[in-house]
Amino acid sequence: MNKQRKFVLIAAAVGVISMFLPWISISMLGANETVSGMHGKGILVFLCFVVAGAVAYMGNQTINLDKTMWGITLLAGIVALLFIIWFYSEASDSFMGASFIGFGFYISALASLGILLSAYMFRSPTDNIKDSFNTMKKNIESKMNTPSNTNTPNDTPGTSGNTNPPL
Repeated sequence: MNKQRKFVLIAAAVGVISMFLPWISISMLGANETVSGMHGKGILVFLCFVVAGAVAYMGNQTINLDKTMWGITLLAGIVALLFIIWFYSEASDSFMGASFIGFGFYISALASLGILLSAYMFRSPTDNIKDSFNTMKKNIESKMNTPSNTNTPNDTPGTSGNTNPPL
């Protein structure tokens, strides 16, 4: 397996696991409660980790990610990191100091940074962010402009090519 794909896959797997660990520990009136990352914005972070892992696992494992998949991996890592930062800013403002950030949160932040760094540091020498997003844009435009013709001329709904009527 290629070094870039291996490290992205490892970071994504660590990120997925960290979503089930405590993100916030709330202590009020002697009761301690922990909350995992699988709620609210955390679900989007989870999906970003899953996308990054799936992209790293798809395709030819012996070569680096192509430009489109590399851009998707970077985008998934950036979105995950931005939502983790947003979660931190909201968690530090709420509960008036009665909440503590759990270790699952920090592991998720490190995993999203790991996805970004491993995808970027081990990229192909020809890969750059501008070309990657231009390639994604061209792929989307070509799919939108291509007419979809799912029925063939001889294929009409309700018939299976059999000339005998059903019994």
